[in-house]
Order: sequence, then C-alpha cells, then structure tokens
Amino acid sequence: MTRLPQIAGLAATFLLALTGRAEAQMPCPADPMVEATLIADHETVMPGQTFTAGLRLVMPEGWHTYWRNPGDSGEATQIVWDLPDSVSAGAFTWPAPEVFPFGPLANYGYAWDVVLPVELTVSDNARPGPLPISGEARWLVCEDICVPECAQVSAFLEVGEEAVPDRRGAGLISRALEQAPQVDETVEAAIERAGDEVIVTVTGLDPAEIRNAGYFPYSPMVLDHASEQTVTAEAGGLAIRTAGSGRGTGNESGEGIIAFETRVDGRWVHRAVEIDPRSGQLFEVEGVVASAAAPVSVGGLAWALVLALLGGLILNLMPCVFPVLSIKALGFVQRAHGHEAELRRHGLIFLAGVLSAFVGLALVLAFVKAAGGTVGWGFQLQSPLIVAILALVMLAIGLNLLGVFEVGTSLMGLGGKWASAEGDAGAFMTGLLAVVVAAPCIGPFAAGALGLALAQPGYFIVAVSAAMGLGLALPYLILSFFPSLLRFLPKPGAWMVRFKQFLAFPMMGAAVWLVWVLSFQAGSAGVLFVLIAALSLGFILWALKSSGVLGKVAAVIGALALAGSLVAVSQADAPSIEQRAEAWSPARVAELRAEGRPIFVEFTAAWCVSCQVNKQVTLNSGAVREAFERTGVVELVADWTNHDDTIAREIRSHGAAGVPLYVVYPADGGEPIVLPPVISPDMIIEALESAAG
Repeated sequence: MTRLPQIAGLAATFLLALTGRAEAQMPCPADPMVEATLIADHETVMPGQTFTAGLRLVMPEGWHTYWRNPGDSGEATQIVWDLPDSVSAGAFTWPAPEVFPFGPLANYGYAWDVVLPVELTVSDNARPGPLPISGEARWLVCEDICVPECAQVSAFLEVGEEAVPDRRGAGLISRALEQAPQVDETVEAAIERAGDEVIVTVTGLDPAEIRNAGYFPYSPMVLDHASEQTVTAEAGGLAIRTAGSGRGTGNESGEGIIAFETRVDGRWVHRAVEIDPRSGQLFEVEGVVASAAAPVSVGGLAWALVLALLGGLILNLMPCVFPVLSIKALGFVQRAHGHEAELRRHGLIFLAGVLSAFVGLALVLAFVKAAGGTVGWGFQLQSPLIVAILALVMLAIGLNLLGVFEVGTSLMGLGGKWASAEGDAGAFMTGLLAVVVAAPCIGPFAAGALGLALAQPGYFIVAVSAAMGLGLALPYLILSFFPSLLRFLPKPGAWMVRFKQFLAFPMMGAAVWLVWVLSFQAGSAGVLFVLIAALSLGFILWALKSSGVLGKVAAVIGALALAGSLVAVSQADAPSIEQRAEAWSPARVAELRAEGRPIFVEFTAAWCVSCQVNKQVTLNSGAVREAFERTGVVELVADWTNHDDTIAREIRSHGAAGVPLYVVYPADGGEPIVLPPVISPDMIIEALESAAG
C-alpha cells in the first residue's frame, strides 16, 4: 500500500497545527460560515439537578466539521466554558460521524446540522434565580479548503423549585443522543491485526436488522481511513475488514464505535454502539477467517525471524536459564578433547531438544488461539503443579551432580543420566529442560517478535518460536561444529569433579526460585506440600540404594507420598497478597482515566525473572519512588503469576506476548504508551513526568 495517504495526512495535520496557533491569537470572526448556538433541554432546573445542553452547529452546503477522531486531518470541535460557580460541565457526547473522502485521505465529521450534547450539573447549594451558561466554541469547517472559526455561545436558564423542560431544545438533543453510541452489554467485539489488514468481529448485532455498518476507532492510528471497509455478516454477528494505518505502533487500542442504520417504526435510522474490542478473533465469519490468516509480507516475516533469533541468543544470558545451560557447558568441557563426530552429534541433538520444546509450546499457543482462548508466552509456569514438578527436577539434578545417586539401570538412573547430560538422551532432555525454564524470560527483541507472532496465523507463531530456539542453541551448535574453538579449555581431569559438584548449587538455587514462585500461586500450603514432596524424593533416592524387598517397599511408600503431595499442591489456593500498588482491572483503568488521572500499569509475574529484576533495580529505586509521589501517577499491578484471561487479553491488546509489560496512560486522555521490557530509572521517570503533563 502506498505511503501517500500517510504522508499527506501528516502534512495536513502539521498545517492544521500552524493554523491552530494562529487562530489562538485571533478574535472570533464577526460573521462565521457556521451558525453556532447553545441549546438546553430545560428552561428551569433545580439545585442538584443534572441537565443536558448542546452545542448546535449549522453548516453551509458542502461544508463539514469534525468528530472526536477527525481522521487523516482536521480538528475536533471544542468549547471553553464560562460557567457560574454552581455549575460544572462534562465532556461532549459525540453522535456517530460520516466519512468525507478527499483524494487519498478521508475525514470523519458532520454535515448540515449537528448537536453535540454535554451534561451539566447544578450544585445542591445553587440559589434560585437566573442561571446563564456560556462559552467559546471553536471548530474547523472544511470543503476544498479549511477555515478555523469560533463564536461566543450562551443560553439562559433559571434555578427554581420545579424543573421545566425546553421542548424544542429537548427534542434536538434527544435526536442527537439517539445517534450517539450506546453501551450494550450484549455486544462483544474483537480486533485482529493480520499483516496490513485490520479485522473487527462483533457479536450481539443482528445483521438482518442493520445495514451500512462501519467501524470508527477513537484513535486516529488504527485504520487507513480512506480504505474501503468490507462488511461480512452472519447470523449473530458481523466482521469488518479494512487496511491498517501504517502510522502507529500496532499497539493502539481498537476502542471506538460501530455505526449502522436500523429499522425503527418502518424507517431506517442511524444508530451506534460503543465497543472496546479485545485482541484476537472472537468468532468465525465465513470468508473472513481465511483473510485473517493470510500470509504476511515476506519482509515482515523475515524481520520477525531476525528479532526472534536475537532474542533466543539473549536467553543464554538470562539468570533463569544459566543453571540448565551450565550442565551443557560441562558436557562440552568433557568432550572438548574427544571425538569431533560425537561432539557434533550431541550439538545437533541438543538443538533438536530445544526446537522440539519451542515448537511444542508454539503449537499449544496456536491451538488455543484458534480455539478462541487466551494464553500467553510462559503459560507453562502458570500451573502450580508444573512449577512444583520443575522444582523437584532441579533438586534431583543438583543431588545427582553432588553424587547423592549415580547412574544406574533403574528409572532414577535414567533421570540421573539425563541430569548429567551423558548420552544422546541427556543432550535432548537438557535442550527440553532449558526451554521450559527459559521460555518465560522474555527479553529484548524476543518480546517484539512474539507480540507480532501472536497476532498472526499459527504457522507464523511456529516459525518465530523455532527461530528463538535456534538462537538459544546456536552458541553450542557452533562449538560442536568448530571444536577448535574449545582448544583453550583445560583438558579433562580431577578439577571436573569439583566443577560438576559446584554446578549442583545453581541447580538447587533454581529449585529455590521455583518454590518462591509457587508461594505466590499456592500460598504457604503449596510451599509446605512441595517441601514434603522434596523430602519424599530424598527418601526415594535413599531407599533405592537399599537392596532387597524392604528398600523397594520404602521407595513405593515414598513415591505415594510424593504423588500425594503434588496433588495437594495442585489444589492449594492462591494467597491474598498485599501489594504496594493497587490491583489492576479494566474498570479501575476506565475510572481513573475518566477522572483525568495519569496511570502506570505493571504487568508482571512471580515466575518472570526479568520482571523481578526490573522491579528491584528500577521500580523500587529511590528516584523512581520519589517520581511516583511527585507526579501523582497511580500505580496499578496486573499480576499474571496465575492464569488470568482478562490480563492475557489486555497483554495481547498492547501487541505483547507476555511479561514484563509496562503501560503508561497520560492524564490528558491520550493514547497509552508501551515501554520496552528492559527499563531504566530515567526511562520510567521521563514517562511518569510526561504522563502527568
């Protein structure tokens, strides 16, 4: 798609900004083209009453003013109130707009005659008598050219003991409110970004009862406004497909309205519903699903694969991965001066284990996404049972490295063989285990690639995941094929026994970390049961060293205790954690934004090591805490330690695949700002000050 609309739109916006600055210094014209008046639905109001006024704009033929999102260019109508102390005003209620195409651009607004309703509230202590309300209205009116105009508007009411309606004003305002978007709890929506396309699916609207449906987002960065919107309808819902903006980050909220015509008393009238679509296909509409899964551009796929490869390389540096990969390093030391063919084979088998785990995770994500579910990267550590089992595996590996049990022919012997990375099975299982622990540690590059992949078809998710796996295994693969790089390593000897024993401690440290994660998921009861399971594991290892029937019976008893403890872990309840910040919820964000408060949302999880490092190093630093207090930014925490569909959908809506994710909402109601996963104190302070204005 050509960049001409975007370039022209930016140019028009820039010229408009210059015009706006000039307008701010100019008086209102004595004879504007647009006739502006202020009307009200009451002549007399009572103390404590809320009534509705309306700014009415009547335009010459062929001219138009603008909606709250003007489109490619333009400016929304404003009013600066001059009200008595006893009266407070809300924001405009915007009727559904029309589309005004202009060459490669398109704008949203109103022609002929429009009323913009606004609620005003009279205080309880208002005194009886005259109640003048006035203000200066400013608008941009356009045809082939645009003219900024303004006018002083006023209406005169009275405060009395009984409310008296104004029939004419009430009628005009009522018609405007009928065309304004309504909140309908039965209407649900989802937005899917597939390559250069945006697809919005909606349920709760009967296609047989509506026509000429259109999607109008509140953000100007969601759509290419001039592109045609293709509407596909089925019983119970519809889908709207159009081109994406190309100017935004891809993380913009799809909140907006669906405008349409519906039949009322035998005639077609304009109506609209407000939507706040979640990310992901809500339901299948024939002819749309295939388009949503259409191949993205080759360049886009190639760039995502490069980012994923770099992200996989960086995973080697993550502290959650080091304990497992240190075993792989020990294996290379052991074979550094051995047969090159064996070294290459082990490198390839390790790669196969890594790729199998990454692709397996990707297939699960693709399947859940296709089924309409919400799951994000790192979901495997959202299960307390899996966390407990991984902690026991890490403990067992550490005990094996210390020589508590040796490789034998039993099942535990096989586990010990895997743990010490001996043989082909050991190489493969080390790759699997590295991915299971490493996957939640989303770092730079990987976050962007996965965020893009999760909004794409299943094959894209698999390809990006495989690229991450290749990046994780690449250093070891290179060493296995170029063993000359290992010539600087010392020859095998007695030092390797001590080194092997030393590696037991990072493995058991990983077990401690996983138990700490479990404490957030299953509380003190979960920690108690996993410790009992660890005790049972130790008892089993001791019993298996005993010969005869007694040892086998003891091992069976230990296995039963181990299994029972893991069942208890899976049934333990999550604790109530007192946080230094408020708990996040969509309702709380909406409430704070309505109050004009700046917001900082931290999407985090106990199992996310990057999240914990960011929290301790950056978010808990003195300078950042002082900035929160100084700016008055409200801090919300979305804890994704346990699976939560609402949090998962919100993460996806910002174009991210998982945590850490940091979102800042400006006090002026502007678009939310998504920060990178690796943050610094200066970055946070700058974002807080910008949000607070």
